[in-house]
Amino acid sequence: GHGGDNIGASGTRYDILEKDYTLLIAKEVKKNLLLAKAKVVMNREKDTSLSMYQRITYLEQQNPNLLVSIHLNSSDVDTVKGVSTYYRYIGFRPLSQAILKSILAPGSGRREYANVGNFNFALSGPTDYPNCLVEVAFLSNTEDEKKILNPKFRQMIAKRIVAGIQDFLKNL
Repeated sequence: GHGGDNIGASGTRYDILEKDYTLLIAKEVKKNLLLAKAKVVMNREKDTSLSMYQRITYLEQQNPNLLVSIHLNSSDVDTVKGVSTYYRYIGFRPLSQAILKSILAPGSGRREYANVGNFNFALSGPTDYPNCLVEVAFLSNTEDEKKILNPKFRQMIAKRIVAGIQDFLKNL
């Protein structure tokens, strides 16, 4: 998510920008998908500005089998924390649920914030492939924000996103 001049959310206590840490997580997801012999297409691999039109056009050219968009959440209430997944069309709910279930597996230390449907996000508009938006943690919550700083936490989240994708594919 985000990138370049679109910084996304920012941390409240630490100097965290969503665009930087979503890219770190996405690179970990890519690494784990490649280990699982998947073909991976990334919207961005460095800090660059891309319009939503450029992102969608690129995805259409790549013709992916599925899309996972990684983000970090924020709230006006600093006690709100947890992980959430979002889908636009009911047919794509199973992907969002599989990823959420995997992230919430015992030992993750994560708690559920939500699984939200009818989420109107431009990248979830195309219906040629299942897609899901994952909000890993809340940058507005000091505890969640501190976790995002930890490379081991980001690696764990990436592995669980990949496990969720694999569970989704097994159940097709």
